[in-house]
Amino acid sequence: MEDMKRFFTAIFSILFLTCCAPGAAHGKLPQGLAKRCEETDEERHYVQHCIDAFLFDKTALPSFTPQGSSLFWKVISGNAEIQDHTLMKKDGAQEYEPLVLSVQWNDSSLLMSNLTLLDEQVGYVISYFTGEGTDKEQLKLAYTYNGTYWFKLNHDRGILKPSIGTKRLRDPSIVRRKDGGFTLLATQGYDTDSIYAYDSMDLVTYEKERVLKLNASREDMAMSQAQAWAPEAFYDPVLDTYIIIWSSVRDGGVFYSSSDDLSTVSFPQRLMDPGYTIIDATIARTPSGVTAIIKDEQEPMEEHSQIFRGTGISWDTVSAFSSPVYDRHQVEGPMIQKALEKKGWYVFVDDYTRGAYKALYTDDLENGSLKELPDTDLMIPLEAPAHGFSLPVTWKELERLMDAFDGY
Repeated sequence: MEDMKRFFTAIFSILFLTCCAPGAAHGKLPQGLAKRCEETDEERHYVQHCIDAFLFDKTALPSFTPQGSSLFWKVISGNAEIQDHTLMKKDGAQEYEPLVLSVQWNDSSLLMSNLTLLDEQVGYVISYFTGEGTDKEQLKLAYTYNGTYWFKLNHDRGILKPSIGTKRLRDPSIVRRKDGGFTLLATQGYDTDSIYAYDSMDLVTYEKERVLKLNASREDMAMSQAQAWAPEAFYDPVLDTYIIIWSSVRDGGVFYSSSDDLSTVSFPQRLMDPGYTIIDATIARTPSGVTAIIKDEQEPMEEHSQIFRGTGISWDTVSAFSSPVYDRHQVEGPMIQKALEKKGWYVFVDDYTRGAYKALYTDDLENGSLKELPDTDLMIPLEAPAHGFSLPVTWKELERLMDAFDGY
C-alpha cells in the first residue's frame, strides 16, 4: 500500500511540475490543478517584480504574496542585513551598494541580482517645466520632504535648456541608471517622433545631449511616427534593461520601448489598452503589484479629460481599469508620490484649464478614493508647474543639489 501511495505521489508531482513549467504538455488539466498552476505562475511573476532595482536603507520588503504565501528574504551579497523584513545597510556600506537577494516562498525560490542599496530616503526631487515658449520649456527642479511643502531649486529658474532638436523641453522625468547615475528624459514639443535624453551623475551637470527616436514603424505595427510624449523610464533588473513608457495621441495610446543603454531603443510595443485613447501614464509599485494613473484622452475633452486607474502584477500586465478617480475638472500629467510622513499616496495633476496645480490624497492607491487637498494645505511656491515627475532621493543626493542651486 505504501509503495502504491509513493507511486501516485510521484506521478502527481511530475504532472504538477510539468504543467507549471514553460512549454507544458498539450492537453487539458483537471480544473482544480489548472487553477493551482495558474496561481503558482502568477505568484512567481509577482515575486519576480515585487521590488525595485534601487532599494533604500530601511526599506520594508514584502512579507506576503497577494495570494497569502509568506516570503522569506536573505542577503546573498552586499554590505547589508535584514531585520524583521526590513533591509538595512551595515557599517562600511557604499553610497550605492551592489546587492543580491534571495527570496523563498512555499517550495519556490528566486535569486534577485542587479540590485542597488541606497542610503535612507529623505524626500523627493521634482522635475517640471512651466508652460509654453522656449523660455519656459526647460528643466526646472524643486524638492520636498513630505509631499505637500515644496522648496525651490535655482529660484524656480531653468537649469537646462536644449541646444538641439525643437529646443522645447517638456514633461521632464529622471531615471536612475544601474551605474549610480541618472538620465533625464523629456518631450520635444508636440509633433516629433523623438524625445530628449541627457546623462548626469549628480543632477547638477548634464551631458551627452541626444534625441531618441521612439515612434517608429515596424513590419507588423504601423505607427504615425509623429508623436512621443511624456516619457518615463525605469531599470528592470529581471530583464536587465531600461523600459521607457511614452504616449502618442495619434497612435491612440501608451507604448513602451526598451533600451540597454538609454542611447539606442527598441521598436515600440503597446503597453496598455483600455479600449480608448489614453496618454500620460505613470506607474508606482503597490502591495499587489503596480498601479498606473492614466489620462483619458477621448473627445470631447470637456467630458473625458480625466484621470483613471489601472492595475496589474507588474508594469507589463496592467489590464484592469477603473472609472475616473477625479472628475471635477479637466486634468493631465499625473504624478504619483508616496507619502513619507504618514501612510498613503499623493497624486498631483495639472488642472490646465484653470492654470492650477492640484494635489489629491488617498490611503490606498490601488483601490481607495482620491480626495483633493485644499490649497491651504499646500506650499508649492512655483510659477505654474506642469507635468511634474517625482524622484525619491537620499540626503547626500539632495545636499549636492541644494549646494549647487541655492536650495536652502
